[in-house]
Parts: sequence; structure tokens; C-alpha cells
Amino acid sequence: MPLVQYGLAIEASLSAEKAYRYTTVPVSMILFEDCTFDWLYWPQARQPYDSDTIDYIRSLDAEEDIALLKFYGWDLPLQCARTLRISTMLLKKGAARGLTPFTIGSIMCRETLKKESIIEEIVCEAEDSVLPGASETAFLESISQIMDRRLNEFT
Repeated sequence: MPLVQYGLAIEASLSAEKAYRYTTVPVSMILFEDCTFDWLYWPQARQPYDSDTIDYIRSLDAEEDIALLKFYGWDLPLQCARTLRISTMLLKKGAARGLTPFTIGSIMCRETLKKESIIEEIVCEAEDSVLPGASETAFLESISQIMDRRLNEFT
């Protein structure tokens, strides 16, 4: 069973030599259509982040994390790297606006199987707004602008 963390699936398998081998498995947003985070229902998820946690969140850098993974031999597929960049962007922007873990997590989860999550809506809008063949940088800038507009609805 894959371990999903930061939108990356890491699959472990036992080789014939009885050694574990780890590989990344691309994870698209569609895999999360029936997902929730159990911690959303913990009382502390509705509490604001404290100043130490906000400082830590500010220090997160998806590009550094991607470079570190690459340094250790994990060349992330584009979709995995994109998921890490977008989820880090959401966490940083949400925390900077004073959103709680509950609100940020709820943005990533669907309310029902048929209704897209807010983050899915943001990604779809960004895909529609950039020209075909646009760079990843242009796509992420579009995500950032749309995310800012949508997050302002919460504050």
C-alpha cells in the first residue's frame, strides 16, 4: 500500500534479494476525489496556527524539497512535483491569511463525490487560463493568482 505524503505516493516493494525498493508513483488530484483528512475533525484543527508554526510554514520551500529528493536519486514526475508545489503554496498562503488547518484541509477535500474541491477548481481554472504549451512557471503563476482571489473569500 502506498504511503501518501505531500501529494506524493511512495510505494515500497520487497525485491528478490529481500531488500526494500522505493519508487514514486504519480498521484493526480483525481485519486483524492474520495479522500478526507481525519485530523480535520480534531478540535485543534479549528485553532489558528501559533507563531512558531507560522514561522516554520514560512520556511517551507517546495523547490528545495524537490532538489533534495533529486539529490538522493528521486526524480519526481512533473505531476508529483506540481502537487507538492501547489499544496505548499496553499499551506503558506492560507497560514499567512490566518486560516486554520481545518479551513486549509477543507479546501483540498471534496464535500461530496460529485462536487470538485476548491483546489481542484483552482487547478481547472488555471489550466483553462494559460495557453497550450505554456511553461510550468506560467501555470504556477496562474495558480497563485487564482488561489489569492479564492482565499480572499475566506478572510
